[in-house]
Amino acid sequence: LDHMADGVIITGERGHVRLLNAAAARLLGTDEERALGRPFAEVAPYYPLIELWKACRDEGVEQVETVEVSPQGLFLQAIVTPFSQAGAESYLVILQDLTRIRRLETVRRDFISNISHELRTPLAGLRALVDTLRGGAIEDQPAARRFLERMDVEVDALAQMVEELLELSRIESGQAPLRLVPTPVADVVIPPVERLRPQAERAGLQIELDVAPEIPDAGPALPPRAPHVLADADRARLVLTNLVHNAVKFTPPGGRITVAARPAAGEVIFSVADTGVGIPAADLPRIFERFYKADRARSGGGTGLGLAIAKHIVQGHGGRIWAESVVGQGSTFYFTLRSAGEG
Repeated sequence: LDHMADGVIITGERGHVRLLNAAAARLLGTDEERALGRPFAEVAPYYPLIELWKACRDEGVEQVETVEVSPQGLFLQAIVTPFSQAGAESYLVILQDLTRIRRLETVRRDFISNISHELRTPLAGLRALVDTLRGGAIEDQPAARRFLERMDVEVDALAQMVEELLELSRIESGQAPLRLVPTPVADVVIPPVERLRPQAERAGLQIELDVAPEIPDAGPALPPRAPHVLADADRARLVLTNLVHNAVKFTPPGGRITVAARPAAGEVIFSVADTGVGIPAADLPRIFERFYKADRARSGGGTGLGLAIAKHIVQGHGGRIWAESVVGQGSTFYFTLRSAGEG
C-alpha cells in the first residue's frame, strides 16, 4: 500500500479513517498521524468526495466519480467500495490522480482548436481572393496582380506553418539529430541579433548585447573568456532568433531588448529581456505549447510554433528553457546550453 501510486483510505461505518497510505496522504495534504481516527470529512474536506462516500454508505454499492479538488487543482477519479470486516461495514476509498492526463487532454484539445483557427485565417483569405477573381476582377490586370500577390502571401503563411510543424515533429521524434560541437557563445548570439537589428530599429526599438567577452590572451586584469558551449550552432541560433523576434513583436516603440549570456556552473545561461507588454502569470506555464498564444488579439503574425520549437531544441541539447514576466513591464526568456569549457 505504501508503494502504490493510487491513494487508499479505509474508513469504518461511521466514517472514521482506519488506514491511509502514503499516496492518499500526499494527495490530501495530510499524514498518517493526523488522519487516523479522524472523520473522513475532515481528512478529505471536499464536498464531492464526502457526498460520494455518503452515497456508497446509503446505497450499499460501489460509487465511482471523477472530481476536481480545489484549490489544489487536482483531478481525481474516486472509487468508494463497501465491504464487511469482522462483521462491521467498512469502506474502501481509492483516489487515482488524473491531473496530468487531464492536462494532456486539455493540451490536445487546445492544439486541435488552435491549429484549426490558424489554418482557417489564410484559407478564408484565399477563398475570398479566388471568389473575387472569379467574379470578374481577373479582367482588371492591376487588381488581379494585387490579388495574386496577396494569395502568394497566404500560401507562404500556410507553407511556413506546415514546414514548422514538420520541423517540430522531426525534432520530437529524433529524426533531426543535433550535431553538438564546441561553439563560441558569440557565434550563437551575434548572428540572430544582427539579423533582426534592422527590424527592431524600424519598430523604434533598441537592441543591446551583454555577453562576456572572448579575449584571445586574457591576462589577470582582463575579464575571463566566455566559455564555448556544446551546441548545434544552427539550431541554437534558431532558438535565439525566435526569442528575439518575439521580443521585437511584443515591445512597443521606444522599448529596449537586451540579449545576454552568462557562464554558470557547467552551463551558459542565455537570456532575452524586453520592456514589452508582458505575459499574464496564468499563461506562463503554457506559452511553450504549440499554437498557444497568451493574447491572440495582440499576437500579430507568426504561426505560434516558435516557442514550441525553441523548447524542443533546447531540451535536445540537454538544457532548460523558461520565462519570467510582469504584465506591463516586460518579459525575460532564459535557456541554458552545456558548457564546453574555455575556447
